[in-house]
Amino acid sequence: MSERRLVETGEPEEAFAALSDETRVDILRALWSAEGHRATFSELREAVGVADSGGFNYHLDKLVGRFVRKTDDGYELALAGMHVNGAIRAGAYTMAGALDPVELDDPCPFCGGTRTFRYEDEAVAIECADCPFTLGAPVPPGVFADYDRETAPAVASRYFRTIVGQVSNGFCWYCDGPVELTVRSLAAASEAEVPEELADLPFAHYECERCGAEIASDLGSAMVDHPAVGGFYFDHGIDVRDRPFHTFNALDPDRSAIRQRDPFRASVTFTVDDESLTLVVDEGCDVVDVERPER
Repeated sequence: MSERRLVETGEPEEAFAALSDETRVDILRALWSAEGHRATFSELREAVGVADSGGFNYHLDKLVGRFVRKTDDGYELALAGMHVNGAIRAGAYTMAGALDPVELDDPCPFCGGTRTFRYEDEAVAIECADCPFTLGAPVPPGVFADYDRETAPAVASRYFRTIVGQVSNGFCWYCDGPVELTVRSLAAASEAEVPEELADLPFAHYECERCGAEIASDLGSAMVDHPAVGGFYFDHGIDVRDRPFHTFNALDPDRSAIRQRDPFRASVTFTVDDESLTLVVDEGCDVVDVERPER
């Protein structure tokens, strides 16, 4: 018996060509809205509003096998079809725009200045009025579509936490491919110029082995979901899930530093009141030591 394995069943150009007609996209959206994502031929044709049965069948056949599965009772949406609907709803291909800036309550962790949240050109930027350091990352417009402008920073916080959680678990945020994680200095992890005093801050660098996409996160954000960190905050009556994600940024050399190069060791410290917890990680961001001074 031959070993079962995953194989490519078609070229990307063919898959996208199958979506080039409005009727076919309408079929996918109709199946998405149908109960259980299933419908008979007549139910689908009525939902899409096509009178010509033969013409409708032609377009439906172009989707069957890749985006739609044919069953004994009719048709059901395949996983690829669900992803197409998700991409449409996310607004990645159909939405654009910007949000008016929102001033953040939390001061800049580096200089104490006032920070502002901005969204334009499909990217979030958190900028400080008093120093040049800026945090930013791409975000699909649909993330903010159902929220008021004032809540955008909190929405972005949850979104970033989701992305960091996904890559930390080893899955690319674009293609779901395997992700390699290494800890590097900020200067090495960032393509942009960084202030000299922050150049040696340790950052978690994530790179997809399938599509090559890259993203970087400070160690505070990368390690906030570690059990030791969650337990530390919980001991102080704090659920880390209730805190804005950016409040865990470790951008201060006093909080996060590269301790040694060979073997590589970096650390990040979390503080509540007068108590602290420090995680020491290796180059792969695995925790090798937990330091919690006694009170």
